[in-house]
Amino acid sequence: MLQFAWPLVALALLLPWLVARFAPPAAPVATPLRVPFLRAAQEWSQAGAGVQPRLRLWLALAAWAALVGAACRPQWIGEPVGVPASGRSMLLVLDVSASMRSAVLGGELGLDVLRRTAREFVAGRAGDRIGLIVFGSKAYVQAPLTFDLNAVASMVDEAFIGLAGEGTALGDAIVLGVARLRVMQRDERVMILITDGSSTDGAVTVPDAARLARRHGMRVYAIGIGGAATGGAPRAGEGLDEPALQHVAAETGGRYFRAGDHGALARIYEALERAEPTARDEQHYRPRAELYAWPLSLAFALALATLPAGPRAPRSGRLAGSRR
Repeated sequence: MLQFAWPLVALALLLPWLVARFAPPAAPVATPLRVPFLRAAQEWSQAGAGVQPRLRLWLALAAWAALVGAACRPQWIGEPVGVPASGRSMLLVLDVSASMRSAVLGGELGLDVLRRTAREFVAGRAGDRIGLIVFGSKAYVQAPLTFDLNAVASMVDEAFIGLAGEGTALGDAIVLGVARLRVMQRDERVMILITDGSSTDGAVTVPDAARLARRHGMRVYAIGIGGAATGGAPRAGEGLDEPALQHVAAETGGRYFRAGDHGALARIYEALERAEPTARDEQHYRPRAELYAWPLSLAFALALATLPAGPRAPRSGRLAGSRR
């Protein structure tokens, strides 16, 4: 089906008539102009004498009509196409602080395992909006909520230790996730928090962040990797603060998981898939193809047709006569 995105631009079709009807004629030039190429211009005019003035006028008007048609932005609207959509909005919140350098899962570096399993998890969430937050001393949105899962997977691959600083601002990361998710529907707000450390930085404490998440209807699934803290005031790299993560999960209606190796992390993602299943409903959209290039090309061709053929090359005899 053909439609025009900007149909009101068609009013510009009246512009030539309005100019001819109401614009005053141009005033004659008081001072004669010196035209050094006058003879060439006369030959040019004679070359275009074969095209009737009326025909040239109609060609010019047709070119203007085609140009206005292109400006109206014609589009071809295709048949409806169904796409799966759950409306679920999920944020991956990844710890890239200095403590991740010493995190090991099943003989592999924790960040490498995290990247691989996160990519697999993102690939299986077709129809969900997925976003990415990385945090260290500060928390940053690396990828906003989007249906473009390939882009999110690329952002996961590009995350590296120290990207957001050396410390672990766990509370700030949760609060930033709340700020990004609160515009979504209340039953669609899911946060997956993955960390190997304890909160040692930031302006917001973990209990305060958990209360804020609960107030806004967030479900936080916390995943702890690496060794647990051995007691005392935790510092960056000292170990995992499991009680804090358990509190966040319990406060928000989520769950806490402990990942010891790559297989455990994969099983956790499977559990999350069961807890937050991808809906099978479909949304429909109609693909659009822009067609403005066709009338634009026609306008260009008609404009060229109104021009004269151009100046002729002087004959050798005339040139010789002028030399005499």
